[in-house]
Amino acid sequence: MGFNKYLQSGALFILCAVIISCGDPPTQRPGNAFEGSAHWAMQIAQPLINNFAGDAQLYSVQGVQIFSDGRLPANAGSWGMQSWSPSLQKEFQVVVKFDGTTTTHTRDETDPPSANGQPVPSGWVNSTDIFQAVADNTQGNPGVADLAVFNIATYSVPIWGLHFPNASESNHYVNFDGTYIGTEP
Repeated sequence: MGFNKYLQSGALFILCAVIISCGDPPTQRPGNAFEGSAHWAMQIAQPLINNFAGDAQLYSVQGVQIFSDGRLPANAGSWGMQSWSPSLQKEFQVVVKFDGTTTTHTRDETDPPSANGQPVPSGWVNSTDIFQAVADNTQGNPGVADLAVFNIATYSVPIWGLHFPNASESNHYVNFDGTYIGTEP
């Protein structure tokens, strides 16, 4: 299905995030439920995206090594915010590491960076709610997701795809509004 195709795509973010995330086993992040979430990372990335281009829109959110509470561990993982500027014809990606530090990548791109051509809708639900939707529909704790992608390219509407490598149903899908869709082995 679509998520497996994405896993095979070899996206720059995945490669960078895997390199960044190597090291000690992940430890639970202390602090409030917002810290370490996708919206937390977006707050960090948004000023960089705005400085890149005033017309840049967010097209994808990608997370690597996310605990089942929807947050990065205290010592590993990252979120990637992929945006695109129609006026510059460039893609801009901000990678936010677990500690809030960032790296950016820019490349020429004449088309929006998603097969459905749609930016992430405003009001997208935070990763904490997405992971809660999975927990509410799963027997037991699926563990750490090695990959979470929002706005999967092969779907006509923006959805989250979560991959749990140690769960019997490894791929879970959740709509951008937090509605659980289902699984795929």
